[in-house]
Amino acid sequence: MNGDEGIEVVFHPEEEKFSLANAATRKDPNWIPVAQLWDDDMYRQLRRKLDGSRNADRREARFEAVRRILDYEIPVVRMVDHSFNDAVNAFRRINTLGVRLKKEDIESAQVAARHSGFVADEVTPFLNGLRQQGFTRLNVMHLFRACAFAAKPDGRNRTPLHELQRRDVLAAWKTTEKATDQAIGLIRSELGLVNMDILWSGALVVPLIALCATMSPRQRDSRELAAWLALAALYHRYSGSSETALDQDLRACRTADPVGALLTNLRARRKSLTAEPADFSGALADRSGLLALYVACMNRGVLDFYTGGKVLLQNNVDRHHILPRAQFPEEIRPTADNIANMAFIAGDVNKSIGQAGPEVYLAKVKTRVLQSQCIPTDSALWRIHQAEAFWQARRELLAESFNDYVGQALPQRRI
Repeated sequence: MNGDEGIEVVFHPEEEKFSLANAATRKDPNWIPVAQLWDDDMYRQLRRKLDGSRNADRREARFEAVRRILDYEIPVVRMVDHSFNDAVNAFRRINTLGVRLKKEDIESAQVAARHSGFVADEVTPFLNGLRQQGFTRLNVMHLFRACAFAAKPDGRNRTPLHELQRRDVLAAWKTTEKATDQAIGLIRSELGLVNMDILWSGALVVPLIALCATMSPRQRDSRELAAWLALAALYHRYSGSSETALDQDLRACRTADPVGALLTNLRARRKSLTAEPADFSGALADRSGLLALYVACMNRGVLDFYTGGKVLLQNNVDRHHILPRAQFPEEIRPTADNIANMAFIAGDVNKSIGQAGPEVYLAKVKTRVLQSQCIPTDSALWRIHQAEAFWQARRELLAESFNDYVGQALPQRRI
């Protein structure tokens, strides 16, 4: 439901209905992505759009009800004196009207059944630590894939953990824990990302973990790996058949030139490994677009609008509509919720800007600050009626900066 595996669920507050996203729901602004309601930062922006009327209060109450889904307790049924297959078959029968049991769900249960205590004693505590660090989209299956790779890094075929000996699994898990910490450190040092708020899929981190598990720090080029991650996110590498894509990329990690092989896999989707202005034309819910936006601004040394200080993606950083949403006519107001209209800004500054027109507050911002956020410096574009021209100009600046970052990080690669 968070978009990690290509599933997008939307909610209609007036009808109090859920639906899978489709062409009709995307055209109707009343359908709100559940992922947007569950994301604290995006939900804060959504609440700002409410006008304080009684109807707005009802919408907010229904939004809060959807957010409370995350607090639901899940009952556990213990089947005594039954085989594991009996339990799986029972789950399938009970779940006939729900989501089908996935292959990875079966594998996770098989690992738990084969290696008693491993999940509870080793995996769960480590996952809890990752969540506390803000890396909430790294789930157990992502780590199991990395662990299986660490157990058999030279294997031509994937060997599930439940088919390995316990001592091999435990040794590979210790390697996976260390490699995961190194991958997170790489993401933080190279991209400045302190959590996964805009890093939309845990699958994107699995190849980094695999390479950290098998290559020494001297062997791997952190800038190359960060650039591959940025490109993989931009191209929605794992938004469709994520298992197939991950199998391909883990095979690439076994080659003599893993980064080159990973880039070759990306070229199967798009021959030129460059960003285009259209890549920044998505809606605000497009997390791959948000990451690309951030990478482009980071490459220009993203600075705060008012203080001129460096912007880091910490808890006090907000996403701000450059052309204020409230100043658009109501019938086209949703168009303001697009990637090209967003800037990274300190939360307290966001409030101080309020509803001032862009031609007013942007005129007070230093040119070097605007350039650091890839914002057009042509003041003629800083008006609501020039919105389309402003966004197109900014998309071109964002694509230029993103490509500059990739080119510098991959100087010896064919881009």
